[in-house]
Formats: sequence, C-alpha cells, structure tokens
Amino acid sequence: MRHFLRAVKWILMALLAIPISLYFIVLLINMQDEAPSEQSKRNFAQIADNERTLAQNLDNNAYILALGFNVPKDAAPMAEGVKRLHLLQSLGIWDTVNAKQTARFELPNLPLEYCLGQDDFLLACKFNIEQKNNLEQEKNLKILLAENRWIIERYQQMLDMGNWQESTHYNVFIPGLSWQHLFSAQKLYLLDVYEKAGTKAPNLISLAIDQDMLFWQRISADTHLLISKMVSKGAMEINMKLGELIITQLPQQQQLAAIPQSWKNPMPPQVLSLNNAKLGEWHYFTKIAHATQVVDDTTDMATQVAKFLLLPLMQQQDTANRYADILVGTADMKECPNDLTVDTISQYIYNPMGKFILCSGIPSFQTYQEGLNELEYKRVSLVRDLNNKPRTKQALHNNR
Repeated sequence: MRHFLRAVKWILMALLAIPISLYFIVLLINMQDEAPSEQSKRNFAQIADNERTLAQNLDNNAYILALGFNVPKDAAPMAEGVKRLHLLQSLGIWDTVNAKQTARFELPNLPLEYCLGQDDFLLACKFNIEQKNNLEQEKNLKILLAENRWIIERYQQMLDMGNWQESTHYNVFIPGLSWQHLFSAQKLYLLDVYEKAGTKAPNLISLAIDQDMLFWQRISADTHLLISKMVSKGAMEINMKLGELIITQLPQQQQLAAIPQSWKNPMPPQVLSLNNAKLGEWHYFTKIAHATQVVDDTTDMATQVAKFLLLPLMQQQDTANRYADILVGTADMKECPNDLTVDTISQYIYNPMGKFILCSGIPSFQTYQEGLNELEYKRVSLVRDLNNKPRTKQALHNNR
C-alpha cells in the first residue's frame, strides 16, 4: 500500500510539473517584446503630428466648438470646448473622473423625428411640417425657428470655421461630442432654409445646403474616430433628404439652380475612405491593450490569478505591429484555430494572447465601407432624379 501511495504521489507531481514546466518555457520565449515596426512608427508619427496640429488650431477649429456645442444659450461653447479637450487629454482611456456634468440645452421638439426614416420621406416630412403649422399655431415652424434662433446661429458659426482638427485621445467614461445636439442643430438650420425658400434666390439656397454638406464631408475626411465617421455619414444623408425636400418646394424653373455643387461633384475619396478611422482604431486598440496590462486588485482572486498568469503571454508591441499590418492590408486577418496541432502550437507559442485577440476580437470594416460607398450611390440617384423631374414634367406639358 505504501508503494502504491508513493507511486500516486509521483504521478500527481509529474502531472502538475508538466504544465508548470510548459508554462515557464512559454514564459521564457515571451520574455521580450518586438520593436515597433515601420508601419507602427508611421502610425505613431501621424498621431503625434495630429496632436501638434490640434494644439496650434484651438481658435478657428470647428471641433472645439462642437465639443462645447451643447452648453446652454448664455454659456460660451468655445471656452467649454477647450475645457473638455484638456480634460480628455489629461485622462487615460480607462480613467474615471468625478467632474461635475456641465448643463446642456434641451433638445427642441422638431417635426422631423420620425419622417426621415420613411420610404416616402418627402411627403411624410412635408405633412408633419404642414400639420404643425395648421394645428399648433402657437408653435408653428416660424415660431419654433425664432425660439431656437440662437442654436441656428451657433451652428452657422461652426459651419463658418475653416477646419476640423480633432484629438485622437479617447476615454470610455467621458462623453465626447454630443451628436444629438449637433443633429438637432443641423435640422433646425435646414428647416430655416426650408422656411425661407420662397423668399430666397435659388443660388442662395444652393449655397446654404452646400455649406452644410461640405462641413460634414470635412469631418468625414479628417476624423480619426470610427463613430465620428459613421455619424458624419448619417448627417450627409440628412443633408440630402432635407435638401431634396427644400428644393422640391421651389418652382420647377428654380429647382436646377438650387442643386448644391457638392451634390453635383463625386464624393471626395477621403470622405469615403476609412484610412484615418483605421488609424484611430489602431490607436484605440493600443491604448486598451496597454491599460489591460495591469491586474485589477478589486476583482475576485480567481480573475486576478488568471490575469497574472496570462498577461505575460501578450506582447503589446508585437500585437500592435500585426494589427497595423492587417489594417493597411499587408497582412491577412486570420481565423482562430479550431484544433490543437503541432503547427498551431509552433505558430502561437510566441505572443499567444495577442494573436488570439487579433483572430477573434477585432472588427471587420467591410460593413462600414459598404455604407460609405452607398453615399455616392445616393448622391448620384438624387441628382439624377432632380435633373429628370423638371424635364419629365416639361415634356408632358409639351405633349399636351
């Protein structure tokens, strides 16, 4: 019996020693991270250059005003924007802050909230606007615009600024831009153009719609945040829908003259490109990877032990290098292996955690790119329809 127990003890010790030995072998192989690749160096340099440019463009920068856009009427949006920028730049990606939330102006109730998403949005939105004018005389469109004139003027101030230079800093707990307030201001601005369309020359209507479209194109071209890229796409769609609503209310002989030049020109390649957004995603990924290298002592013991054992098996820079190559297309995104083979072990023995994150946890940009490409299709269809509609009606008149 003694010999049997001794044999069991040695077997158990061997079974325990084998995985421990293997872990330390893998740990030794992962003792040193890779140096930044050439692509990573270019990414770091581009991000640093963007931050330097931002520091030199705090005055005539629509991004700064957008950061503070949602403050109440009597507050200074540029001053608030600079304050929020400095707070954002002072925090790490996971840092929390106990700063008091700044007051925001209340979003106005617009007659467009549900009609823009309908298939026949022209009739639906026109009906909503006319219904508001007919049934709510105390809150008709003219009064709504007068009460929110200061929002329209603030939005016009942002449109008049020369550039959009934003920060690549990001914090998961600090809200950045208030897109809801910007969307609301955009709709108020275009509703104002709609309300004044009967008294304005077609070329002035064209310029007003054009300025709004060019502003959102500038954001799309210059932003490094994927969310800003897709939000600007939505704003350009709103511009085309409300712009069409405005133009189709004009007499037929004025409609062609009111078509903005930005609609006539193809979407600039930078507007449809995801290159800047991919750089921002790479920067966000590297910051997240760096922040997760610390064991959180507030979690349970099992989680702390697991992180303590697994974190040394992720090489941050090697992972960043591989992700950079994937984003620029010089390396393929690989699927995670389904089985454990000698070939798999040899491929994943160095930086196993980083490689598994890359094969399982990074998003595909295909859907985003398809959505951006659809913008050009919508622009072409819109201009074609506006050009053909007057001609068709004139042809019918001539046939009579």
